[in-house]
Amino acid sequence: MRLIREVRCFAEADPTGVLLNTWAGTTAGGDLRTFWTLRATVRGPVDPRTGYLCDVKAIDQLLRGIVAPRLATAPLSGPFWTALGTLLAGKAYSDGAQWCAPPARLAALELKISPHTAMTIREENPDMVHLTQSFEFAAAHRLSCEGLSDAQNAALFGKCSNPHGHGHNYLLEVTVAGPIDERSGSVVDLARLDRAVREHVIEPFDHKNLNVECPDFARLNPTVENIARVIFDRLKGAVQPARLASVRVWETPKTCAECTADDRPD
Repeated sequence: MRLIREVRCFAEADPTGVLLNTWAGTTAGGDLRTFWTLRATVRGPVDPRTGYLCDVKAIDQLLRGIVAPRLATAPLSGPFWTALGTLLAGKAYSDGAQWCAPPARLAALELKISPHTAMTIREENPDMVHLTQSFEFAAAHRLSCEGLSDAQNAALFGKCSNPHGHGHNYLLEVTVAGPIDERSGSVVDLARLDRAVREHVIEPFDHKNLNVECPDFARLNPTVENIARVIFDRLKGAVQPARLASVRVWETPKTCAECTADDRPD
């Protein structure tokens, strides 16, 4: 079982030196500050007596008392990513792991820097940082299988087999993994990642009919599963020195497909 808890906080302490939890990203006085989200994932068995895996108040203490203060004191005047990378891949995680009383274990720490960018460390390799960046593109497609009649395709795919196609606003989440580079302080240069996704995904797919205008789908049914797989293959060699960990494609707010490095080994 996994239990996930998050706190929302300012990136700098208030005048009392306390980094406060907040919902709206404003101070008591109404001014705006840099606003981040911290999330902890704890795993373990559920206590049969209390029904708890872990008391969320204890997780709050971990995030507010151990992790958040490191954010407040990080030397953000220097390279921005170096400060965050040191925070995440360094002592904050090890301190958090020691805090977690057995049999519960700290499975992951995530720092969400913006609605589109998050950094995560996971229990299996705390020296490796996973960076997730989200993108959007719009495209049309028609789901059909070659060799089936229109009636058979309609029976199989329903409205998605409309002969004239239909469209989606796709949300794309790209996750890369690697150690923090000592010179740049980042897993990967974000501008380079943006360029790679724009060149290999957005420009070829955005506002296109995938069946007609994209050679990748000339003989491949453009289901969300196949779209995720094609995008993974397109980006696989474009994010070095980081490793492409996963590609997740949301076709609708209720449906997504994820392709990982385990699904597409070298």
